[in-house]
Amino acid sequence: MKLLFSPFKWLCCLMFVIMIPVFLYAPTYYDFTNISTMYIPFVGMVLFTDVVMIDKSNHFAEIAYLSDRKPMKTFLQRYFVMVKLLLVFTLIANGVFRISQLISGDFIPEPISLLEYILLTCGSSLMLGTLSMSIANVLNNLFVGYGAALLYWLYWNINYGKQSLLNLFPFIENPASYEKILTAEYLWIVILVILNLLLVGKSPFFLADHIRKAIVK
Repeated sequence: MKLLFSPFKWLCCLMFVIMIPVFLYAPTYYDFTNISTMYIPFVGMVLFTDVVMIDKSNHFAEIAYLSDRKPMKTFLQRYFVMVKLLLVFTLIANGVFRISQLISGDFIPEPISLLEYILLTCGSSLMLGTLSMSIANVLNNLFVGYGAALLYWLYWNINYGKQSLLNLFPFIENPASYEKILTAEYLWIVILVILNLLLVGKSPFFLADHIRKAIVK
């Protein structure tokens, strides 16, 4: 928890989710859900990218590997701490939007529930964050992870109307029928988490050693 806690990072995420309903135009809850699924994934990327790399960035990787702690358990604990934090930020954004609706007198019941909002927003955010974390872990570079995730976000921001099981914004693509793609999104997240589980138990030099051997051959 001490390694995960970053006041600056968490405060930036908090300010960002508050700014979304305040400064971006969203007259209805549908519009707000669209905006949230598009922009809150940046919070997921910030929170999750360094979950695996945090030992390495603090020069603690070798000590952690040689200690008697269980790396898979530690990874899952850290990952789910960030899941909970993402959920908190998502609910804060929703709360600010609802309060602004009450103040302006625009609160109108709509056929989309809080649960649907959470599943859609957290789905896109977890997908982008877990993808960024996975790439950073595989390539041992945080900046590559951030860069690849940003390109992935940008691609689907441009091609949001394209039907694909990899679409980062299923609700924007088809608000009437997004369940299939959303389910695929959560399955991809599980697959990426399993991949990271397999890698965290390896030596910090596992991938580098294999790449070096492949080059030498």
